[in-house]
Amino acid sequence: MSELARSVCCGRGEGRGLGTLGRSPKAKTIAVTIQVLACWAGMAYAQSTSSIRITPAKVSVTAGHQQAFSAAGSHTAAGLSWAVQGVVGGNSIWGTISTAGNYTAPAISPGTTVTVSATSTSNSNLSGQATVTVVNPPIPNLTGVTYADELASWETVLLPLVQNLSGLLWNASSGTWSPIPNWAPPSQGIGPQIYYLEMYLRPATRMAIARQDTTLMDELAGFHLAMLQWRTTTVGQMIQNLGSNAVVFISGPSSARTFAWYNPYSNSTLVEVQDDVQANAQYLSQAAQLLRAIAKMPAAQRPAPLTEFAQGFSGFLVSEQLLRLMYGSTPWSHYQNANIPQPVVSAWQFLAQTGYEPPDPIKYQAAMSDTELWLVADSAEVLGADAAAPQLGILNSTTRSRLQQAVQAGVSLLQARSHHTTAPDGSDVLSLFAGDYDDYPSLAYSGDTGQALPTTPNPKTGLSWDISHSYRFPIVFRSLYETQSATGTNFPALNDVVALANTYVHLAFTGNSKLPAFSNFVDGWNGWFDVGDSSIAGYPPEQYCDATQSPINCLTAGAIQGWGQLSFANPSLATLMQDLINLAFDTSAADQPFMNQHYYYDDGPYVVSENLYPWLMIWVAGDNAERLP
Repeated sequence: MSELARSVCCGRGEGRGLGTLGRSPKAKTIAVTIQVLACWAGMAYAQSTSSIRITPAKVSVTAGHQQAFSAAGSHTAAGLSWAVQGVVGGNSIWGTISTAGNYTAPAISPGTTVTVSATSTSNSNLSGQATVTVVNPPIPNLTGVTYADELASWETVLLPLVQNLSGLLWNASSGTWSPIPNWAPPSQGIGPQIYYLEMYLRPATRMAIARQDTTLMDELAGFHLAMLQWRTTTVGQMIQNLGSNAVVFISGPSSARTFAWYNPYSNSTLVEVQDDVQANAQYLSQAAQLLRAIAKMPAAQRPAPLTEFAQGFSGFLVSEQLLRLMYGSTPWSHYQNANIPQPVVSAWQFLAQTGYEPPDPIKYQAAMSDTELWLVADSAEVLGADAAAPQLGILNSTTRSRLQQAVQAGVSLLQARSHHTTAPDGSDVLSLFAGDYDDYPSLAYSGDTGQALPTTPNPKTGLSWDISHSYRFPIVFRSLYETQSATGTNFPALNDVVALANTYVHLAFTGNSKLPAFSNFVDGWNGWFDVGDSSIAGYPPEQYCDATQSPINCLTAGAIQGWGQLSFANPSLATLMQDLINLAFDTSAADQPFMNQHYYYDDGPYVVSENLYPWLMIWVAGDNAERLP
């Protein structure tokens, strides 16, 4: 032995095994383990033993494939116990290994390196390790769809909805946006309407980013600038000349621009003047994602209109929206619970550090909302854009620091509310916000799984979000995963992304790849949701819903959105996305009742007609834009 390590006990009468590595000049890979044999009077005595050497020590294995390992060293002849990630024999998450050392990689990469170990059966202190990187096979392109047809379908089906909601008209010939003559915003303001712009813009945004389609980027950038020019007002304009029935619930400099919302109180003549923070944050996600994509382009290849957008829109996005909403004095978050500090950044820090939970029936007031997820993700996208192209001047030292603080606080709460668990089929899944909304009115009847509309409250405790609102999860996770170097966070890691995708595939998805359906809750529970909503009686378990009725009582439209953005990390999810595409080409008479029951939407049946994709399919293909041939 070329080196000697010693371990010293902490306290009297304790024996503690401490492992240190010693290296021989002739055998640099051989580890020397120092084991504590005895300890008294503050002195430790140790002896050294040679470790077991595993070959190969480091290897990459394709998912589902095999790799043979061998072991050499002291006491190996007496027998070895092989383990994967500390589990003897392994499992379906990390891979399995035989008693002879033959390793079989899991069906999909777990998103982190895997440790294979061999331990002597005659002396458990003797062991060795090898590191395995499980590599997924390349994710194939989607079949049956093309980028050109997806773009044409978006322009035909969803672009008109963008124009109707915004009151802005796109002129493809001149490449400009202009106000629609005589268009008037709703009496309550445009604020609530922009909530839907995220869903209508997302397929185009994903396509533009995936293909670096500068023509489409220019169209989208022009839209956001037109929204800024023609559809915003200022905080000062909103609060001046208000009637006696107005309640001011908005803060910030009088010059700060926003989207107006004059929200009438229920059972009252009062009107609340405020931001629709949820709608703002959701819509702005598309602008923030586009901003980062533009910033990542080489400066010499970045067209002038895109540079104009990056520099002309970022001040509004950062200071007048994100920082004002996250650090402002108006306590809009967590139902203004007196025990939860404001502004929302302080709330995130407090909740992550303390685990504070209000008593029933207001437990949900400590829950993290979709509004908050959007704000965190939008801020991360801006930080990513700034890091990619600091010369654009998107942020300064102050705004950068404040955004980083906000993202780190938000991510700390998100991580605290996320837990890895094992699905019934053995898959590693990620549980998000389980039980946070147990006493929320929308879940009051969630324990009922029958066909008849329930009349007696029966909440199911411990649930995650409903499958429709959960479409935010994959979008937010991707934004946070791709911007970690700029935000200074390390969550979600790739294995968290993989586990989240597994949640959708192994819990929410009901398992029939030919006729894909999804439970009402992302964790696989299939009870009633949102019974008593003002616009609908409620959403029954998926097998009882009917998308052809008005209003639609199926959650399928939300269930199939967003998740394709994680296909890059999970082949099983990528396959499910292809299944959703295939369904639109299914002409079997026997399958039409299922398709109409679950997939019929405002524009009609879920079927491709003359290369024009149905509404829901445009969402699926757009979220998988990287896979469009």
